[in-house]
Parts: sequence; C-alpha cells; structure tokens
Amino acid sequence: MKAPDNRSRGRRTVIAAGAITTLVAALALPGGALAQDAPELTDEFSVQHAEWAGQTVDTSAFATEAPYNIATIVQGPTNGWGTIFDTVLNSTLEDSGLVENQLYVPWDFTTESQANGIEDAIAQDVDLIILTALSRAGLQFPVERAVAAGIPVLTCMATVSGDGPTADVSRNIPLQGYQSATGLAEKLGGAGKIVLLHGIPGVDAAEFWRSGAMAAFAEYPDIEILAEDYGNWSVSDATDIMRTMLTAQSEIDGVWVGGLEMGVSVINAFTDAGRDLPKMAGVNPINGFLRLAIENDVDFSAAPFPPGASRNCVETAFKILDGESIPRFTEVAEVLEGAAPYGSDEAEANYRADFNDDWIGPAVVDDQVYLDAGFGA
Repeated sequence: MKAPDNRSRGRRTVIAAGAITTLVAALALPGGALAQDAPELTDEFSVQHAEWAGQTVDTSAFATEAPYNIATIVQGPTNGWGTIFDTVLNSTLEDSGLVENQLYVPWDFTTESQANGIEDAIAQDVDLIILTALSRAGLQFPVERAVAAGIPVLTCMATVSGDGPTADVSRNIPLQGYQSATGLAEKLGGAGKIVLLHGIPGVDAAEFWRSGAMAAFAEYPDIEILAEDYGNWSVSDATDIMRTMLTAQSEIDGVWVGGLEMGVSVINAFTDAGRDLPKMAGVNPINGFLRLAIENDVDFSAAPFPPGASRNCVETAFKILDGESIPRFTEVAEVLEGAAPYGSDEAEANYRADFNDDWIGPAVVDDQVYLDAGFGA
C-alpha cells in the first residue's frame, strides 16, 4: 500500500481546523516507593489497556518499502506539551530519512478536526496514521474506518475506545492519577484538607487523571476534598481559580494537580497570599514547576507524562511498516528513561536550567532541537 505518485520528498501538508495498561506488577510510586501490587482500576481506559498489555500484534500485513507516507494527527502546538511533542515527532521523522510525505493535522480544539484528518489520510491511502486522540469516543469510528481500509493506526499518548487501533504507545493515564494522588495522601499522613485542579473539561487525559486520583483518595477516608475545578491547563486560568479557593478556604493542606503546568499557579497563588505552601502532587511536571518547587522547597510527588514519547511512537511506527511483531500496548515508563514517577528529592536531577519554564523532560533529542523550537532559557 503506497501513497499517490504525486507526493514529494520532505513535504509536510498542514490541515487546519474544520479539515480534523498495562497494570504493571511493580512500578515506582511518587517519592520512590514501589507498588508491588498495582491497583485494579476499573475505568474503561484501565480495563482496555490491561487487556492490550497481554497481546502481541503481527504487523507483517503492513510491511512496505520506504520512503513512507505518514499522517500525524496530533494535539498541535496549543501549549508547551504539544509543541515539544511535535518538535520531537517531526525531528525524528525527518532525521530517519524514511518519510517522503507527512500529512500533519493539529487538533485545533475540535474532535471534528481530527476526524476529518483521518478521512483525508484514508483518501490519500497513507501507509500509517500516528494519532494522539483527544476524544476516545469521538475518534473510535474514524479509526475503525482507517483500519478497515488497510491502514494501521498507532495511537500515541492518547487512544480511542473500542478495539480499533493497531497498537498504542502511552502512559497508563488513570494509574498516573492514582499514583500521584496516593503519593500526596501518604505525604499528608493519610489525613488533611485538599483541593484539586484539573485540565480541560471533557478531554480524556484530564478526566482519566481525575478518575485515577479520586480512586486513590477514596482509600483515605480522612482526606477531605474541599473543592475542585478545571484550570484548562492554563497558568492564568488556574491562578484565578487558586486565588478564589484560597479566599474561600482558610486551611489547605495539599493540592493535587492534573497537569503541573498549573502547579506554577498553585505556588504563585499561595506565595502571593502569604500562605504556607501545601504538599503537592500531580502529573506532567514542567520545568517551571520544578524551578519554583526547588526555590520554595515544595514537598511534591509527580508522575511524568512526557511529550518526548513521540520519539518512541515514531520508532514503533517504523517497526509496524517493517512488519515486525510488536506489543499491543507499550507503557512509556518502561521504555523511556526519565518517565517514571518521582518526588521532590529528585527535582534538581530533572530540572534543566538551560531551558525555559515551558520545557518538559526528559530530553530525547539534541538540545539544539529544543533551543531551535524556542525553549531556550
């Protein structure tokens, strides 16, 4: 299966809006503890990935010769995470010398954008689709149509409902919420008053991080959730919310954050209010959060959600197109150094003073690639 003859080497087509667990037996918890028995989370994501974790995919039917025609249907540069994801993705594709044409489709905050992107990829008869699905339900049937058309679909850091995708490379997202929330509960000695900040309402990562966290807090009856709200993965939005929470709540012992770019907002809001900094936990620690945590001696637990995993996705895509057998689900924390949960004692080891606050590790490409993308200090 090859693309139309009129494609040109190195060309990237951009389509704008309107056009788109494994439950491991032993995985590090935040703060360095080991979970010898991972929780049996019962949400849709965890059940799906527990099943996929035991499967191997024979991709021999997709074997084809390079150069390849690949569609990358992703979040897009909506924030630091999306920009780094794209930077690493594109750098890895270009450096490989194996890709002739790349159809690039950003999310643009609508499921329709990604759905239309899949339809365009089918129409162009691409060799493979790499998809970061921002809606499990909304992208299920477009993915199934692509697979029915003979195109393998590799989901990367966000998959879809159903059994359509050829393979998935990601973190166990609910487990991240569970682990980080457990880390916070343990730091509080199992008791205390906390508030929660989530990402964008309805986006799968935000909702599954929340569900995992809530499953953890349910195990600690002396943890009281005072308030929770959605900060949209925005420093400014989350700052406004935290100021409101601080005005309403005279005592906050801990804060759990479903996206630690908003952890910057938490630290700044507490500092500006002259309040003692709380224990903190969450997912996706960014460089700016680590800087402030080090400067203010914040006690935290964090579960990385590394955008650099797009490199692992590209490597897996090439294995599919080479006809290799691959795992149905690859847990990024098991294959990417620096993706495992860690605590405040490892903050300095993960912080990069030569990059700006928006940078998110671990580094997986040459530093110059990040600098050229605007992440210099």
